[in-house]
Amino acid sequence: MAARITARRPSPERRRTARMTSSDWANPYGVRKPYGSNGANHGDGGEKGATLSADHPLVPWKQPDHVHQWVDVDHSREELDRFVRNWPDLGELLDANVGHGRVVIVSGPPGMGKTTLIHRCLYEVQQRVAATGPSAGDPLAVFVPTAGLENDGRRISVDPDGSFAPTRLINARIRSEITKKLLLHEFSESRVRAITAEEDPYQAYGEMSDLLVQRNALLFAVIPHIRWNDAHLRAAFLRTCLSHAHTRIVLFVEVSHGAAETAREVAAALSGSAAVTHLALRELNSEDIWRFSRSARAANGAPNGLVEPDRSSLMAAHDEWKPSDVRELRKVFHSAADALRRAPHPWPIDADALRPHWERRRAGRDALLRHPILPRSGG
Repeated sequence: MAARITARRPSPERRRTARMTSSDWANPYGVRKPYGSNGANHGDGGEKGATLSADHPLVPWKQPDHVHQWVDVDHSREELDRFVRNWPDLGELLDANVGHGRVVIVSGPPGMGKTTLIHRCLYEVQQRVAATGPSAGDPLAVFVPTAGLENDGRRISVDPDGSFAPTRLINARIRSEITKKLLLHEFSESRVRAITAEEDPYQAYGEMSDLLVQRNALLFAVIPHIRWNDAHLRAAFLRTCLSHAHTRIVLFVEVSHGAAETAREVAAALSGSAAVTHLALRELNSEDIWRFSRSARAANGAPNGLVEPDRSSLMAAHDEWKPSDVRELRKVFHSAADALRRAPHPWPIDADALRPHWERRRAGRDALLRHPILPRSGG
């Protein structure tokens, strides 16, 4: 068993300056959900004293202050920068002569922050459309998270009896979610209903593209992790997405995979296509723990009641803890901060503070990973 890591306790002076009360505390590692009693319906800053969730995708395009809670871990900054560099200008996205839309694949192990990265990319897209839109007639940007902001892929990947759905049904459900949002934006109901009823997916998305051109609109649809059981099914679905990405349609597709399957293999079926951008998240390292400890802070103006994290202790903790993903990282830090809130004196976030919480989760770590759904015959 690894030796316990001890850290300096804060001086009495630091304890006094860091003292907190239950009335002014907000967990610095919490995330405010974009909907509900503590969400965006109370304004960008959220309701004072709102309870923050231990884990939730950061959604800056729905709640702008979440940009400031975004933490640069698991190479997400590198991938975001690559997305921004490779993203076409607005004119290319709107040009009907281009003949195709875009597919953005975000791959990596489960829980590694893919959904949050997608929402961060959407925020960048939203800012660009707002900045350059006047010169293009202010196009309408329609954002559709097809399975909700919590990335519940089961919502579209199982059939009514709970079995793994065939690709035909999955595609139909994704298209149904898109057409619901088009109706909310007052697109022609008869045209949208015709798209929903069209049996040929390629033809349906072609008609959708024509409708977007007529309304000077852009569609950004997020397709969550669908729990594909093997690379063949996954590659077939990605090829389908590429064929459906007509002019003015941008699909963000999240692909989870295990450590034995590289990001290159996940996107191999689409390699060489100019319409594809591939963003790959990788494993955490000790520097990621340090970045997270310092950067993850509630963005609702609440005081940070914790003593400054201990860098050397956290860097060393990586070898003992070996957090499997960003979700585990956030939940352990959130749990430790809650415990420190109830301590007689504020202590720093260090290995000693985190250890009981990561050890408690270690036994159930497998539950953090999304297990594949067994496919039904022919699915």
